[in-house]
Formats: sequence, C-alpha cells, structure tokens
Amino acid sequence: MDKINCILLVDDDPTTNFLNTELIEDLDICNQIHVVHNGQEALDFINLEGSFKKSSRNTYAMPDIIFLDINMPLMDGFEFLSEFNKSSLAKRGSIVILLLTTSDAINDKLKSELDTSIYQFIEKPLREKELLKLRDEYLKGIRQKP
Repeated sequence: MDKINCILLVDDDPTTNFLNTELIEDLDICNQIHVVHNGQEALDFINLEGSFKKSSRNTYAMPDIIFLDINMPLMDGFEFLSEFNKSSLAKRGSIVILLLTTSDAINDKLKSELDTSIYQFIEKPLREKELLKLRDEYLKGIRQKP
C-alpha cells in the first residue's frame, strides 16, 4: 500500500502526541512523522527556521498532512493558520491541514469552516478508521475541503 510521505503533529499535549504517533506508526501510513508543540514551531518546521534552521528536507520532509491542535501556548492553531496563509501558494498549496481539538465548541467549527486551508475538523483522539480514510483520500489527491 502506498504511504503518505510526512505527517506533522502540532500539539502541546505529550499524551496526545504519544497516542497519535503510536497509532500512525501502528497503521504504517507514512514514511516520516514529526511532532512540534505549538504553531510557531510548526512554522519553523515548514520554513526550516528556528531550531530547524540547520536541517534539510532530507531530515525533515515538507509535511503532506498537518494535524493541528487549536488550543496551544505561544501560538495557537488559528494564529498558525493566519501566518501559514501568508506563505506563498507554492509552499502551502500541497499541505492538507486537519484541525484537532477536544473542544466541541461550535465557534471553533464555524471558524474552521471559513478557512479554505483547513481540510477537516476532527475531535481528538485520532481514530484508526479516520486515519485510514484520510490516507486513502490523500493518495487519491485531496487538497480541498470535502
């Protein structure tokens, strides 16, 4: 089965990151999985800046899919999206973003529906069925909201 090249988990919760990483690894749906803890680290990862400045795309591939938590310190998910959307279309055009939250707040869902860079809104934790469906959709060429 084909795989997604790189998944980036953006979440400040160590338990969530551990569980999501374990599930993704167990399902063997991607070649690389990386974890950062806030929106600023995610931007640094994408742009190879900050702590990733001396790295290369061989070590840290451009993410194909980003699972983005909404509530994080320093830079939350919506602040990340605001900065990410300022990037060139060439840089952001191929990245699929899924918002992750434990919140069932209707405001978060409504706000996410207004941002065309967000593919989907998913409540934590990640589930096997969702991940396998997402992998299949990604490999078929998803780039827009369903």
